[in-house]
Amino acid sequence: MSIPSRFIHPRPPFNKNPVYHQQPPASPVHLSGSLVLRSGTNGAVPQAALKNPMGQDMELLEIKFELFGVNQTPGFAGTSQYGGAVWCELTMGKIKLTNGSIPVWNFGRSENHAGEFKTDNAFDLLYMAYSWRLPRPLFIPAGAVVVPNFTHTGFISDTINVRVGYSGRTVFVKPKKVYVPWVAKYASKVFNPISAAGVDNSTELDLVNPHPEVLHLQRFVGRTMSRLSTGPQAGATSETAPESFGSKFLSVRVTDSYGRPIVRSYTPFRDVFGALTRSWEMDNGAELDPQSFYRVALKKDAAALVPNSQNDVAQAFISMVGWREMSGEDLSSNAEAESDGQ
Repeated sequence: MSIPSRFIHPRPPFNKNPVYHQQPPASPVHLSGSLVLRSGTNGAVPQAALKNPMGQDMELLEIKFELFGVNQTPGFAGTSQYGGAVWCELTMGKIKLTNGSIPVWNFGRSENHAGEFKTDNAFDLLYMAYSWRLPRPLFIPAGAVVVPNFTHTGFISDTINVRVGYSGRTVFVKPKKVYVPWVAKYASKVFNPISAAGVDNSTELDLVNPHPEVLHLQRFVGRTMSRLSTGPQAGATSETAPESFGSKFLSVRVTDSYGRPIVRSYTPFRDVFGALTRSWEMDNGAELDPQSFYRVALKKDAAALVPNSQNDVAQAFISMVGWREMSGEDLSSNAEAESDGQ
């Protein structure tokens, strides 16, 4: 979008020893904050850490999540993954950006699945990183802040260190129309054990567009997480052990509010939500009507697993990621940050 000339501040001629510096019409800004979550607890990053320090309007382009903790089996690579155990709820003033809390690995697609998870055996630390490039830049008025509230679900006993980063840019133009992201999720029951057959279904309150505006869909993201029961990794979580859980034993069927088939028949979970990206990309081209929803049915076949994984448990997560349009005036009047005492 071109910037009208009346908003562009004139720049002084280049000078190796300038007397003053003129801020460009748009400049990058990165904000970050952190907290520590023990199993079964929740907490919020202080708002002051995530507010534009220049006191100007900004656009949020990308949210990055980093999780790390102590390796519970020191020196043994490939232990717990935290993406499904830490959930995040995003709000901006009175505006909800998520339908409750969302597993942090369900915001964006996996662009480098092998790189999401790293083990530092020298220090017995685990690192996980996930990123969400917003479908459209989110305009954040000066003084407002997108507040992330995190929850450690307790699916794993590890204490998890959480860091969130916002990548954006300051802007000088107040838009008449803004694009507000919306993320909703369905978390299945815990299939216990994996070796037994089972079914589960979402409700009309899970993958829902509760707004009066059309929801433009960026993607669906499908993830699975298993908790291992025996062996040297007992108690650890994994998305790939057993790999056959999502590829072979778990199937998904999807319909919309009117019963129309979106995924017509039971289809392998990892076929719908690809093995490389964990996502089903819509490229912002599909739409969900106001006050509408998708309903998911899961079917898990009995799994003939090796004896030491017969009692592993697993859970599936499906998210719906998109955006809706609001007037800039409505957003600004509802985006004012509430003091968190910081």
